[in-house]
Amino acid sequence: MRHSKRSKLTVDDINAALRVKNVEPLYGYSRGEPHQFRKTTINNNDIYFDEDEEVDFDTILNKPLPKIPLDVTFTAHWLAIEGIQPAIPQNPTPSDAKAELLTKRTKTHGSSNGITTDQVKVKPLVKHVLSKELQMYFERITEAVLSEDERLQSQAFESLRLDPGLHQLLPYFVQHIHKKVTQNHKNLDVLDAMLSMAHSLLNNKHLFIEPYVSVRSAIMSTLYLFKLIIFLSQLHQLIPPILSCLVGRVICENPQQQNHWSTRHRAALLIANICHQYGKAYHTLQPRITKTLLRAFLDPTRPLTTQFGAIIGLDKIGVEVTRVLIVPNIKFYSDNCLKSAIHSTNSNRVQEAIKCRDALVVTLMIMLYE
Repeated sequence: MRHSKRSKLTVDDINAALRVKNVEPLYGYSRGEPHQFRKTTINNNDIYFDEDEEVDFDTILNKPLPKIPLDVTFTAHWLAIEGIQPAIPQNPTPSDAKAELLTKRTKTHGSSNGITTDQVKVKPLVKHVLSKELQMYFERITEAVLSEDERLQSQAFESLRLDPGLHQLLPYFVQHIHKKVTQNHKNLDVLDAMLSMAHSLLNNKHLFIEPYVSVRSAIMSTLYLFKLIIFLSQLHQLIPPILSCLVGRVICENPQQQNHWSTRHRAALLIANICHQYGKAYHTLQPRITKTLLRAFLDPTRPLTTQFGAIIGLDKIGVEVTRVLIVPNIKFYSDNCLKSAIHSTNSNRVQEAIKCRDALVVTLMIMLYE
């Protein structure tokens, strides 16, 4: 300011002084419009000066005050509750969604006629990248789970049950279980290993599964909802392979010699564990499972092995399920399924019918004892 022979201090003067002192300048402040100099002549000398604008003080006083800026606020609302979108003002109505869909279809048809593929920008898919250590751990565990070495196998299950750093690998393990059960639905050893793997993952206290499914408040953060959706999708991917081991028609190569009944019992315990652990937070989980098992139990066209799995599955879920769903339907099941099977000439069918009858007797005894 002194070197420029000015009497008015500007923001640029402050920033220049800060730069000299090696201090970061002020951001967001500037002098506004550039200076406009006027020329005047005094004693045959040209003088340039910055003319200050004259402002009427009464005009400033009479000028209306600006509106008070609004405070920053955040609101939360439900996007969907158990797959159903609530009818609230924040969510689009069905008519709006239909109109938007029609608009997208119109744009798609219009673009397919006049726009080439070079003009369309396709966003690349986001790929989840695992570290090399996690990839090696995943490969070693999946190999050890199917290993014939019992000591190595038990160590793998123990690691899955106790290791605290498996959160990123959880969806990969669930997908692996689903894939192996689908590809080896008649290999009893593989099915037993996958059930043990699922049991270890469900009992791992370090996976922080409880916060994902325990809905304690109607207001939910975006990250919380995202984690909840991820976990429920994993849970729905984990239940079908367990149900396949429970009510599958044939889950081994030689049903007469291999003990597939114990495998079905393990699957029933896992299904019951899932219902008891997550049924309160996800209210439609247990009704869907019991509805599936009840349909398999009362369908005369289903094989007896499937009906056996349905009986023990309903029994393990709880005594109340037995009282409401099994007891009222025992007469129907006995007349339409058991009677003809027990008097059959096929010895294998008779053995399966006896297993179903014994399972019903055990279920009723447990209910009476309780």
